[in-house]
Amino acid sequence: MGSGASKGVGGFLDATPKKDLVATIKLLDAEQQEKLKEAMDEAGVTQTTHVVPTGPIAWLTSTGFVSENQWARFIKIMLKRRGVLQDMDTGLDAERGYLVDKYADELKKLKVTYINDASHHRPTANMVAGRVGDAIVGEEFVGRGEGSWFWWDQGLQDKMGIPKENITMIQLLEKPWLFNRPGREANYDKSEPNVENLEPADQEKYYTALQFTQDAFNALKEKDPKVGAGQAGKDLPGCPPSGLSCANELAKVSVELNEKYEDALNTWCDQYIDAADIVVGQGGEVVMLNMAWQCNQKIATRLVDAVRSNKCIYAGLSASTMVCAKSMEMTGEIQPGWIEAFACAKEWLKSAYFDKNDKDGDGTKAFHLGALPLIDSPMAIRPHYNASWEKEVLRKNLMAEHEFEKEVGTDIDDEILKKSNQGCEQACKLLTLISNAAKDQDNPVFIPIRNGRVVEVQITPAGPDMPSGSKVKEIFKAVH
Repeated sequence: MGSGASKGVGGFLDATPKKDLVATIKLLDAEQQEKLKEAMDEAGVTQTTHVVPTGPIAWLTSTGFVSENQWARFIKIMLKRRGVLQDMDTGLDAERGYLVDKYADELKKLKVTYINDASHHRPTANMVAGRVGDAIVGEEFVGRGEGSWFWWDQGLQDKMGIPKENITMIQLLEKPWLFNRPGREANYDKSEPNVENLEPADQEKYYTALQFTQDAFNALKEKDPKVGAGQAGKDLPGCPPSGLSCANELAKVSVELNEKYEDALNTWCDQYIDAADIVVGQGGEVVMLNMAWQCNQKIATRLVDAVRSNKCIYAGLSASTMVCAKSMEMTGEIQPGWIEAFACAKEWLKSAYFDKNDKDGDGTKAFHLGALPLIDSPMAIRPHYNASWEKEVLRKNLMAEHEFEKEVGTDIDDEILKKSNQGCEQACKLLTLISNAAKDQDNPVFIPIRNGRVVEVQITPAGPDMPSGSKVKEIFKAVH
């Protein structure tokens, strides 16, 4: 376009209300939008845009993505990573529906691996009811209608247009890289790895060990819990004859098989971790999900590798958020007998992403340690947060602050600390400050995530400004 055209565009832009201008731009096709952008640039008109990151990133949520703004940001990031997001669509005015319509063909290419172990031990009927709207839940959890939970696969289909066939629901406890399984509604899809050299005795041994954890779970869920079920050296449901706890029995067998059939494991990870665009985790029983990750550290390591090398992104929901943290101690789900039955010994936590602080016993105890070490910062997280926990969160964060100030010699703004128990915004600031300067932090910073809130974690390699030994730099940001 010549100077006359650009002058006209500039005058038009100056005279057009922003809301009407955005609506007009959205009616144009891609070629027209590009020409308009060129004219705007030539006229010296700057669009209101926002930085859309393309580097390693993770999302930690309480109830999944709830707001249209959260979905829109997630979509923009996925499109920017694929190199197709146009500059004019980076602003807050580019809404979810508009983005889905405009980039439908690209969004339909996305591949998703959906990890759902947090529901593995629960009755199938309960999980099915939570998908179709027969469950009794709070309104913040509404998925496909009243009475339904948020499920990642349904949300990704409904809000982004990702085809159902592009989303693979798996459970680590079913070892889809090893065993041919028929699938289980609301739990995992059919798997057929067809491992040629698989010995039938290995499959039988594994599922015998897995059944001990189910028996212990059922006994501890009774109206009068059978405390001691699944524990080492006892004679109650879920107690293996080996004398080990049910979790350590499962870990022993699981690790042996993962090492024996490592080629099959790596082949599966190549397809469902490295080649996935998105890896998501569902909520449910956090202790059981953590046990699943403890028993499959090779998979955990591959996932952390993939996220930090920017091959895929991770988004967690409730329990799947908690297992990424240094501590999951502030949860009402850890009832008497659960840790003793379902927490694996720290000898099974072999991931290179754990550091000496994780297992030295000074701060977070090994049985509270999140077994998917995606987040390097000293973070603890409690989803579904409410005001009754504020006093305890503040107490915990005071401990973290005092340790930091004593060891680093830097004072933290008291206003940041005082508000860190009221919402995730201030707690994210506190955690970012501590994690980027602390050298030997044992006490974690607690992030209170209310339902509907999302924490975005931008991850970059640790630079010279970071403490010695730091693997990455992490910036925590609340998204509404």
